Amino acid sequence: MQSLNREIARTKTLVNILRSERFSDLADERFEVVLNRKVSNWETSTRSYLENTHPFKEHLCELKSAELDFKAHGSCETSILADLENLKSLEPSANVSFWERKTLAAKNEVAIQKNRTLTKILNAIRRNEQEAWRKEYEKQLLDWQLMEIRKLRTQFLKYLEEWFETMQQMKEVFDDLDIEPGLLWDLGADELTEQDISFLKEWAEYLNKAKAVRDLCELMGRLRKAERSDNTEIVHSTVQYRIRKPDLSSNEMMVGIELGRDLENVIPQELALLSDDDVALLFDLKYVEKRLMCFSKQGYKEEIIEEIISKTVTVTDDEKMGPIIICLDTSDSMTGASEYVAKALTLSIVSRAASQKRKCYLINFSTSIETLDLTPPKGIRDLLNFLKMSFHGGTDVVPALYEGVRMMQNENYEKADLLVMSDFLFPRLSPDILSLCKQQKQNHNRFFALAVTSFDNDQVDEEVFDQSWNYNTRRDTLSEIRHNCRYSVAENLIPTSFSR
Repeated sequence: MQSLNREIARTKTLVNILRSERFSDLADERFEVVLNRKVSNWETSTRSYLENTHPFKEHLCELKSAELDFKAHGSCETSILADLENLKSLEPSANVSFWERKTLAAKNEVAIQKNRTLTKILNAIRRNEQEAWRKEYEKQLLDWQLMEIRKLRTQFLKYLEEWFETMQQMKEVFDDLDIEPGLLWDLGADELTEQDISFLKEWAEYLNKAKAVRDLCELMGRLRKAERSDNTEIVHSTVQYRIRKPDLSSNEMMVGIELGRDLENVIPQELALLSDDDVALLFDLKYVEKRLMCFSKQGYKEEIIEEIISKTVTVTDDEKMGPIIICLDTSDSMTGASEYVAKALTLSIVSRAASQKRKCYLINFSTSIETLDLTPPKGIRDLLNFLKMSFHGGTDVVPALYEGVRMMQNENYEKADLLVMSDFLFPRLSPDILSLCKQQKQNHNRFFALAVTSFDNDQVDEEVFDQSWNYNTRRDTLSEIRHNCRYSVAENLIPTSFSR
C-alpha cells in the first residue's frame, strides 16, 4: 500500500512541474485554492475507483471465505485442494503441484511417524498455501492499481493542461483589457468556456486594433477625476522627555567637598592630623565644630515626563472616483457600426471601473429597460451576455434616466457619473425628468452624453448633460457638442468598415 500512496502523491509533483515549466505566470491565491481542490478531488475519486472497481473482488471473497474456514475448521486434504483450485484460477502459472506433493507426502509421513498427527501437518500446509494465495492476490491487485493510476493520471494531467491553457488565455485577454484578477474574474474561475474566452479575445483584439475606439474609451474613462479636499484638523501628539534629578537616598558619586563630621567620608588630609599627637587635638576640635573637610556624595535618577502637544494641521483628502452608471440605447436604430462602438465602449468602461474598483451599473433601454450590476467581483457572465445580445425595439430614454436617478439616491452610488450612449433620435425630455436630473446634479452627480450616429447629431439636451459628444461612425470623427456649435477633437479615428 505504501507504493500505492507514493504513486498517488507523485501526481501532485507532476502537476507542479507542468505548471512551473509552462504556466509559471499563473500565480494567484484563488488559483492555488482551486488547483489544490482539483488535485485533492482527483486523489479521492481515484482511491474510491481503485477500491470499488478492481476486477479481483470475486477472488477476494473466495480468499476471505477460505481464511475464515481455516480459522473455524482447520484443514483437510479436500479444503487444501479447493484452495489450490482458487489460487490457480487467480494465477494459472502458480506452482500448485508443489502443495499437492506436500499434502501427499504428509500422508506417507504420518504412516511412518506415529508421533505427529496428519491434522497438524495439513494445517501448516494450508496456512502456508493461503499466505501464498494472499500474496499473489495483493501483488496482482497492486499491479492493476498502479497501471490504473498512471492511466487516470495521464487523463488528469491532460485535463489540467487544457485548463491551464484556458486560464492562460483568460489572463492574457483580461490583461489586454487591463482588468486585474479578483475583480470581474479570477484565475480560479470555472464559469467561462473556451467559446467565452475566444469571444472576449475577439473584443480585446478589436479594442487594440481600433485606435479611434481606444481614444474614445480613454475620453469616456476620464469622466471624473479624483477630487481633492482640504480639511483642518487638530492633531494631538505625546512627547516624552528624560530629566535627571538628585536622589536623596543614593550616594553613588563624589561631587565635591563639604564641611561636616562624617568620619566615613573625611578626606585623607584631615585624617593625617591623627598621626601626630600635637595636632590631634585640632582634629577633635574640627570634629566637634563640624568643620572637617569631607567628600560630598550624590546620587541621581532619571524620570520620564510625558507632555501632550496639540497643533492645527491641514489634511488633503483624495476622494475616490465615483460610481459609473451607463445608460445604453439597445434599440433597432443602434444596430451596425453604432452597436459595435457602443459595446466596445461599454466593455472598456466596465474594465476600467473594475480596475479602479468603482461601482458600475448598466441600464439597457429600448422600449423597456434591463439592468446589470457589474460591480466587482461579479459581472463577467452578465457582461458576456450583454456583448452577445442583439439590439432591437424602439427608443425610450426616460425610464433609463428614472432608474439612473433612483440609483443616485442610493448611498452606494453617490457622486456618480451617468453616461447616456444613444443616437438620440427621440423627443426632448419632459420637465419632470429634467427637474430630477438637475436636482441630482446639485448633489455632485454628473451627466454625460455620447451620440453614436452615422451623421452629426447635436440634438442633445444641454440642460441635463454637463458634457456631450457626437461620434460619427460614417465619417469617423468625434466632436464635442457645445451649445449649438461643434468643436472637433479627433478626425479619421476608426476604419469605415466594422467586421469581426
